[in-house]
Amino acid sequence: MKTSRTMTMALLIAALMLAFPALGNLYVYPAKGQTPAQQQQDEGACDAWATQQTGFNPAQPPAAVPPAPPPAAPVGGLVRGGARGATVGAIGGAIGGDAGKGAAIGAATGALLGGIRRRDQIREQEYEQQQRVQQQQAQTQALQQNWQKAYTTCLTGRGYSVS
Repeated sequence: MKTSRTMTMALLIAALMLAFPALGNLYVYPAKGQTPAQQQQDEGACDAWATQQTGFNPAQPPAAVPPAPPPAAPVGGLVRGGARGATVGAIGGAIGGDAGKGAAIGAATGALLGGIRRRDQIREQEYEQQQRVQQQQAQTQALQQNWQKAYTTCLTGRGYSVS
């Protein structure tokens, strides 16, 4: 269980790193001789305009998907599986002449199957969490790309070369 939480957190951190590439990878050149002060003012105005146009602010990205709560024991887990198995085993054992032995074998088998169900449910919940993280990552990346496109368009319109 602890390993799955660690894995989920590592996946979440990796997703955030991929979703928010540094904006420093944009190169802005004052193609019309703008001063550094004018460039700083234009970049600030274009940042605000891109945020207003897209509804996305790279300085305040959306919150990360919280990890799923620990899974509850599934219905039909160890105890219920063991009880059902004991009942079936006792009936089968009675037919074969040893109801106690049949009940013990049935209880062990039922508990094993209940444990397998529980493990499968935990794996399914972990998979669903990974899917939520990946979906959020894709949505955030698309928003960030739209913002960067708007920002670049604004700066280009103000006479800068952006790459």
